[in-house]
Amino acid sequence: MSPIEARIRERHATVHALLAQGHGIREIARELHMGGNTVRRTARAAVPEELLSGRRQPRTSQLDPYKPHLDKRWAAGFTNAIHLHAELQELGYRGSYQTISNDLRPRRRRRIRVVAPAPPGVRQVRAWGPSVQPLALSS
Repeated sequence: MSPIEARIRERHATVHALLAQGHGIREIARELHMGGNTVRRTARAAVPEELLSGRRQPRTSQLDPYKPHLDKRWAAGFTNAIHLHAELQELGYRGSYQTISNDLRPRRRRRIRVVAPAPPGVRQVRAWGPSVQPLALSS
């Protein structure tokens, strides 16, 4: 159970317990530091599941039918959103480039980036001592 779900269930039980004791909506809202509409909505719900319905249901997107193609192309190493947008348009996609770019953004963040170590600084090279001669640049 997520923390939000636990909080909703706890709030539902508290509101219904206070209502059963005869407290009013405004009094409960003031006591629990909640908005009046939130207390009303919680009071109307017979079970906490009514308050939880509709959550975590992602919206459908124009991109959904084309996501398998995007997954396949990404796995093959094609990560350029402009080229992928052009490919999807040939397949019938009518959405925007930005939708594709937004869909690819989390994938880019998950990629492991190998960063080369920084070259030694001037102070570090000077600390090596006079035995190290600078390389002569050929012209």
